[in-house]
Amino acid sequence: MQALAGAVPMIPELARAAARGGRLLARWFASEPDRFTPPPVPRVSLEVTNICNSRCGFCANRVMRRPRMAMPMSIFTQAVDELAAMGVRQIDFNCTVGEPLLDPHLLERACYVRRYPQFEGLGFVTTLQWLHRFDLEAFLEAGFTWLGVSITLSGRETYRAFFGVDAYEQTLSNLERLLVANGQSARPMWIGIGIKPTGESARTVLRHPDYQRIRSLYGAPLDRAVRERNLFVDDWGGAVHLPRGLRRRPLVPRWRRPCRLLYSGMAIFSSGAVGACACRDFEANSELILGGVGGEPLRALWSGEKLARIRADWRERNMAPAICRRCRHYLP
Repeated sequence: MQALAGAVPMIPELARAAARGGRLLARWFASEPDRFTPPPVPRVSLEVTNICNSRCGFCANRVMRRPRMAMPMSIFTQAVDELAAMGVRQIDFNCTVGEPLLDPHLLERACYVRRYPQFEGLGFVTTLQWLHRFDLEAFLEAGFTWLGVSITLSGRETYRAFFGVDAYEQTLSNLERLLVANGQSARPMWIGIGIKPTGESARTVLRHPDYQRIRSLYGAPLDRAVRERNLFVDDWGGAVHLPRGLRRRPLVPRWRRPCRLLYSGMAIFSSGAVGACACRDFEANSELILGGVGGEPLRALWSGEKLARIRADWRERNMAPAICRRCRHYLP
């Protein structure tokens, strides 16, 4: 390999390593021929609200500065209408931060989505702290197909230490009522329970009476959720200082390898801003913002020049967006 004029010559060992790395990268790309081809229609995350009452030590909501608001219904209905016209089939009511159960229009929004039978999947992730504010029968009939519940099941103190609020007993009651009612429903939704890491051993959690109480309703798969608790989380580009017991995910090498999330879906934030990723843009102001609802059509944003250039710059020129270079949630 010939060095450029004025540059330090590359020693043979490094030259051979670089060549091997290039061949490995080429094989990596060739093994997934469709890896860098976006689907005709994306999966879409609608941030129905960015408001949350919890004070989780690992979440950027507590340091977020943009206005805290529920998405105006006018923006929501226009977005859903456009997504239906695009042929989108999967929608969730999460985006980056926020608790959907604090959205005053939550069930109204679900019913609006259900005007379009094409939407096969509809759900959101929640702490379930505020489920008691809803009529449970109406909630189950709103049309949600899945629900992800983030919780601890080992007592009030561990819950308060993790979520930053004293809402354990109410949350536990909400989960118990939901599991019973969902089991009796003619069209039950899929419910996933994520047990958060509290620093306790799996054995301690598995033996806790509250855990046993929920397991009797949910079943043996709950044991796996305890044993596979993940201690590694993202620090939101350094914006969050993680509490003890949680560890930062490693920064995985991403040379010329755009994140999968740039090819799978779009995010529509509570203000109507449209982003290329629903991952870590908690201020909704990064270079991944493509436009806004009411401006250029969502179809054009998904297939447009700006998003195509973001992908191409990363893959062809190794120019990843600044927010992506620091993101520990990167998916190779």
